[in-house]
Amino acid sequence: MEFSLNFKSMSSSFPIPCDVADKYIKLASSEQIKALLLVMRDLSDKINVEKIAEKLGISKTAAEDALLFWVNVGILKREEQLPENPSKNVIISAQLPTRQDVIARGMEDSKVRLLLREAQLKFGRNLKNNESRLLVSLYDDYGMDVSVILLLLQHAVSENKANLSYIRSTAVKWLKADVESVLDGERIIAEEAKGKLAFSVVRNTFGIEPRLPSEKETELSNLWVNEWNMSPEMLKAAYDACIDQKAKLSFAYIGKILEKWHKAGYKSPEDVKTDENNYKAKRGGKNDFAGFDLDAFEAKLNSD
Repeated sequence: MEFSLNFKSMSSSFPIPCDVADKYIKLASSEQIKALLLVMRDLSDKINVEKIAEKLGISKTAAEDALLFWVNVGILKREEQLPENPSKNVIISAQLPTRQDVIARGMEDSKVRLLLREAQLKFGRNLKNNESRLLVSLYDDYGMDVSVILLLLQHAVSENKANLSYIRSTAVKWLKADVESVLDGERIIAEEAKGKLAFSVVRNTFGIEPRLPSEKETELSNLWVNEWNMSPEMLKAAYDACIDQKAKLSFAYIGKILEKWHKAGYKSPEDVKTDENNYKAKRGGKNDFAGFDLDAFEAKLNSD
């Protein structure tokens, strides 16, 4: 049987690089060929991965992989376009890859296979369906390196929080912080550990019952203990001043007191008392010194 071209069909046509037929016709899969045909058909438009996936009846991930083949051989170029502010508004979509997508990705990509296998070893059990879907999404859709994801999982296990909610929330935090390597992740973990240790100092000083701190409490504790180097004695003095004035514990109020002391260079409660006495002497015994943040800082807090 012989075939010939119907030249009437050429009235509407589009170009294809010769290398596609000369070099890659045997190497490319049917999906890769079809994806390229759709790209070449609409050269005037920006490549729409979702549209290609829909037309071919495949997942977005599979469509991206098909296009990446042509990127790797030089037929297409990949344009890296970052959001205007990648540290803001990071949301992990609730629409994760399907179970079939996960299986397909594991067969296609050795890194995905490694990720899922090592995740199971870290958890000491088989992955739940939603867990494997989330991990593949972090790798495929959010560009997290496999080593970074595995570090995140190791951290979750060490915190006894190897659950979907914690992994998702930590991933969002790391994406906002532009964690791109294991070193970046280890830095974040170390900072969190310092914050927790600082809160334990504050908690013991203030007599707070053992509990998990809020993010703001951890942030303030880290500021007071690790950055401002406030001693337990200074923390206790600020706490006492707060209770005397407010009759209740207020991290915000204590923060204002410690901020004033830090700016004034006070290292001990004695420094505060000495400054107060000197101030009273200059004022002829009048005691309107705001070192313990009574009237002056009360007004400031109410105006903020």
